[in-house]
Amino acid sequence: MPRAEVIARSTGGAVAGAGLAEVAVRAARQLPAEQQVVLYAGGLAIAAAIYPAARRRWRLDRSSAGELLGVVGYGTASAVAARRPRPWANRLLAAGWASHALFDAVHGHDESSRLPRWYPALCAGYDLVLSGHLARTG
Repeated sequence: MPRAEVIARSTGGAVAGAGLAEVAVRAARQLPAEQQVVLYAGGLAIAAAIYPAARRRWRLDRSSAGELLGVVGYGTASAVAARRPRPWANRLLAAGWASHALFDAVHGHDESSRLPRWYPALCAGYDLVLSGHLARTG
């Protein structure tokens, strides 16, 4: 695939992800603060599970092991955040969502995934905007 097409796909995906995050944040603001924390914590755990759930065939290799570690790590951080006071929880979740954007960037796309090629960029854009909102309210 030509480099310009890859850049355009990544940029478009990131912008779309950022827009989706803005919509999600505005909707979440309608909930009480405690429920927002639970929503963002659950969302982080689910976001971590998407990559391993989307594999065509499951076998334990370096990539799938990293994905499983991500599910355990993000799931643990989410459970801890859901039980903490809001400022502390928001800071932990902001860090979790920001680090998941890095995970997306490093993970990229491989042929064993059923996810479209633009998905990691979309997810990274979503994660970063959500992280920014959480950091600001923490």
